[in-house]
Amino acid sequence: MSAKWRRSLAWDDQFFPFWAWPAKALLRAFSSIPLAVVLLVLVACYGILASVPVGILVLGLTQVFYGATLITVIAILCAALVLPVCASITRPAPRFFATTVAVIGAIALGALIWYRWLWPILHYDPVTRSGLRFFAEFIEANKAITLRRLPGMEMSELEFYGWWPLRVILVLFVLNMVVATLRRIEFNVKNIGVLTVHSGIVLIALGSVYYNGLKREGDTLLLAGQPIPSEPGKSAPGPVVNSFFDSTRVALYVQQIRSWGGDGFDQRPIEGVPRYNNYNLSAFGGESILEISGRRKPWELQPSLPALDIAVPDSPADPQSAIVDADIKFRVVGYGAYAESAEDWRKVDPASLTSFRDGFRFNPLRSVFLYSALPDADGKKNEKPVFSFNFLPNLPARRLAANDVLGIEYTLGPDAGMSDQRWSDLSVQLPPDTEHALIVEIPSATPAEAPLRKVVPVQVGSQFSIGGYKLTVEQLTPEPPFPIVTESHKGATSSVAVVRVQPPNGDGYTRYVYHRFSELNQDIMNTPKPDGRPNRKDADPGIRIAYVDANLVQVYFDERIDEKGDPKTRAIIRQRGGKVSIIDDLPADGMLKEFFPNLSLKVDQRWAHAVRSDRPVPVAEEDQDKRQVGTHDKALLAVEVSLAPMAPIAGKQLDKSWSTVVWLPFQKYIGTEKGATKRIDLPDGRQIELAFGRLRHVFRDFAVRLVDFKMIAYDHRGAPRDFESVIQVEPRGESTFMPFVHSCSLNEPLTAPFLWSDSRPWIANTVLRLATGLDPNQFKMSQAAWDQEGWRESQKLADAGMITAPRARFTILQVGNNPGIHIIALGGILMGLGIPWAFYLKPYLVRREKRQIQELIAKGEYVPPGRKVAPTVVVVRKQPAAVESAAS
Repeated sequence: MSAKWRRSLAWDDQFFPFWAWPAKALLRAFSSIPLAVVLLVLVACYGILASVPVGILVLGLTQVFYGATLITVIAILCAALVLPVCASITRPAPRFFATTVAVIGAIALGALIWYRWLWPILHYDPVTRSGLRFFAEFIEANKAITLRRLPGMEMSELEFYGWWPLRVILVLFVLNMVVATLRRIEFNVKNIGVLTVHSGIVLIALGSVYYNGLKREGDTLLLAGQPIPSEPGKSAPGPVVNSFFDSTRVALYVQQIRSWGGDGFDQRPIEGVPRYNNYNLSAFGGESILEISGRRKPWELQPSLPALDIAVPDSPADPQSAIVDADIKFRVVGYGAYAESAEDWRKVDPASLTSFRDGFRFNPLRSVFLYSALPDADGKKNEKPVFSFNFLPNLPARRLAANDVLGIEYTLGPDAGMSDQRWSDLSVQLPPDTEHALIVEIPSATPAEAPLRKVVPVQVGSQFSIGGYKLTVEQLTPEPPFPIVTESHKGATSSVAVVRVQPPNGDGYTRYVYHRFSELNQDIMNTPKPDGRPNRKDADPGIRIAYVDANLVQVYFDERIDEKGDPKTRAIIRQRGGKVSIIDDLPADGMLKEFFPNLSLKVDQRWAHAVRSDRPVPVAEEDQDKRQVGTHDKALLAVEVSLAPMAPIAGKQLDKSWSTVVWLPFQKYIGTEKGATKRIDLPDGRQIELAFGRLRHVFRDFAVRLVDFKMIAYDHRGAPRDFESVIQVEPRGESTFMPFVHSCSLNEPLTAPFLWSDSRPWIANTVLRLATGLDPNQFKMSQAAWDQEGWRESQKLADAGMITAPRARFTILQVGNNPGIHIIALGGILMGLGIPWAFYLKPYLVRREKRQIQELIAKGEYVPPGRKVAPTVVVVRKQPAAVESAAS
């Protein structure tokens, strides 16, 4: 106990009255060394919790119990052997020897007995589940999962180390260190090392708290500008970017689509979003076609935890600045940690829609069930459908389903795929064993005359003539020779007959005849366009060609509204080989029995309006990319959209309980991933757009743009040695610095807005550099990724001489700030200076002081510390040797 600590204790006893003992106890606690030890142990335990799987930690309870049973057996044997020995032997030496032998024997015998008889009972076998293991299922499920990944925690490593408990421990440790230093350690030269080390520790702890509180880290995507026509391979400077996306925090992006478009996304930060576990995967906002049709529910492949209830911040109170109307509310209700999207459709009652936006069109849905009369392995017939087909007749790509043996198409009259002419063509009887046929018509000269019509079974190479036209079948393909690019038919497919047509007069052409989409038929002329592209034209009305594909079983449903306003469905069944049967009106139950032996179809669900609403499909753990686990990269977020009660619109009152759920895929860069942004039509005609991604931070003082990109390769090798982006930094806001250009690479990062400049004095650069070390708005950027695919493609063009150099379409910069890093560095420097002083110079000073005291004592001039009296001379007389001997 130091003299200063004794004085501090005496001051406490004198200053604090009895009733203030809690303050006195608290002060002494923060002055104690044991508290510092406890806090450091807590820091170590915190690190263990961050890195050691929780299953291993819980397994320690079982290991402790195993050890307790072993110690118990040994203790019993020790008592049984040692006590009689101690009672029978009274002499100390023999008793000590006998006791030692008895203890060693008891330990050996106890271990043998425990291993031979108890261990087989206690040992846990994970296969048979025999033996003893506390919380065995929990341990097995979490043997590779750390505490931060458990439900209720759901933190990244960075978030866990920045969590408030560790900050509290560090703040308490700093207080303990400061108070203990002030009350225990003398402020003198020999203690400079200890004081410096303590000061360094305090600075490191305070700097870490400041650093973690203001730290921002993420990346930004910089796009290249448009290519410069006069300089092939070169691009103009890209668009200005004044923000970056956080690496950890996430946000919901919302905007309302208005008559002039959108005002941009409103970013709403979301706190408490999980990372590692699934929650409420079955969340849905209405009636689901997948659930009705009895299909496998993919969201049930893995268990999920109960629903989430995470509030999303509302829009600003000022309606003038609000991007989304205040009555539209959002709430997070589910999360898929590693999942893919599966298509589903939600039923919408047209009567619930109070208004319609411009361009709105109903999207009817029809569900057709497939039944099989074949018995299963147990000889029983399945009364439930074995499969369901969902059709959207208003969408050409979604009105059909086909494979190599069966094709089903569902249309809704002339406006949705089935004109009277096409129904007549599909109903034609073909000769037996006909798999492909063409129906050719040449209009008559007058309406009174019937057109010249011919039905011709064909195969590749078939030739025939009609009305002076000569036709040759060049191809019969199950898929279009080239993708359908017509906007309304994108994604659709159809078998196609490619027919060479030679008219009586003029040049011939090649006609593409679509089996399912006659409106897409077109003629390719012999002479291409001036730019070399095929010269396409609409099909010549002088000759009509229809293609009947009888290469597989075809079923055509066509639904029309009768005079009473009720739906009436007819069907055409064409067997492979040409045989056709026609049903003018399906029975009331919608059943089409035995269209093929043992197979029947039933038209079941008829929805007037359906809205696509994707569902999550969790990915099996063995198929997951471990690098993307816990990063949100493969996550889906379920957001509930609801409307507050409002006044009636057009005489209709909106249901007060209206809400729906939409699953949003994660976007690393908002607006860059096709299909990741979801639009929702509200019942009152408004439309909103939602996206889920990383939180966006805005640079306060500057903005950047990509000027150029360079890839530096090794000599004689294509692999990049380094790559760098040439970045232009521009001031924004109240900043007044001059714009500058800097090359940013992995080894040469860019710092902004402050950059060391030779135009400023050295002392000014140094002062500004130290000041910006505390500024959270000073950022460092380094090269993180780049457009490798675009570079390779343009490299091929450069090698072919089409452009002068390859180019990258974008670059990605790692962005981060380091507020308070200089404080932490200063603390490290102080520790580095103080440790040698404390461990090497202080002992020397203590030894020197000891010698000086010994010399003063020998002279009789030593005055103990704290004694305020004048030194007295102590006379020491030398005694005779005999007296000294007697005294000794």
